[in-house]
Amino acid sequence: MAEGLTGWRLHVGAIFPTPVPPRPIREWYQVVPEGIDVTTVSLSIQQLTDDNMEEALKGMERAAKQLANFDVDVVYQSGVPPIVARGTPGFANELQDRLEQACGLPCITDMAGVVDAMHSREIRTVAMATPFRQFINDRLVKYLANEQITVTHNRALGIERNTEIRRLPIPVEYQTARQAFLEAPGRPDGIYIPCGGWGSMHNIEPLEQDLDTTVVTWMNAMIWASMRRCKVAGPIHRFGKLLASL
Repeated sequence: MAEGLTGWRLHVGAIFPTPVPPRPIREWYQVVPEGIDVTTVSLSIQQLTDDNMEEALKGMERAAKQLANFDVDVVYQSGVPPIVARGTPGFANELQDRLEQACGLPCITDMAGVVDAMHSREIRTVAMATPFRQFINDRLVKYLANEQITVTHNRALGIERNTEIRRLPIPVEYQTARQAFLEAPGRPDGIYIPCGGWGSMHNIEPLEQDLDTTVVTWMNAMIWASMRRCKVAGPIHRFGKLLASL
């Protein structure tokens, strides 16, 4: 574990695809127990286009090495669009191995963390809500299918620029996810919400209570996977079933 005042229980190094939005950092410290800290580094994505995503992939190993210099215990790569852009089944695990070789630390990719979280909750079917353009949703649907997770219905807001995603009011995430779940054929096992530029951890519990379901987001998966990988235990309440299961 990291020594000193920073992350005396767990110190997570997070690779963000864009400059870090202030809200997730604020919410991180509202959610995690005392002694769990996060240090971030940002990549170069300005808009969700294939050239931007490919450029981000090229910078991830350098970013992991940079975080290793700050005494983090684990490196978490945040952001699923670059992972699914390659169209390669299992690429999240391949990238995970590459990052570990680069920095010498345990590494978790966003997509791998999400899939592990879903499997742990026995989620096999999901409704998905994103601010992305539809072609990214389509890639996510295909990638998750290779992990034995079926997206039965998805909604995409069709936004390309990250600055526009960040302008979305927090309730839009709740409303989009709720609509995707209610429109899905049958009853999905859960809801999946990627993207750190919109929404809030505070939307998880209302969605779970109102729809009697389980919600996996980019951020609760990040906290859950990092704590499990580094053997930091203890349920976190008020932010959904996944974190309560720790």
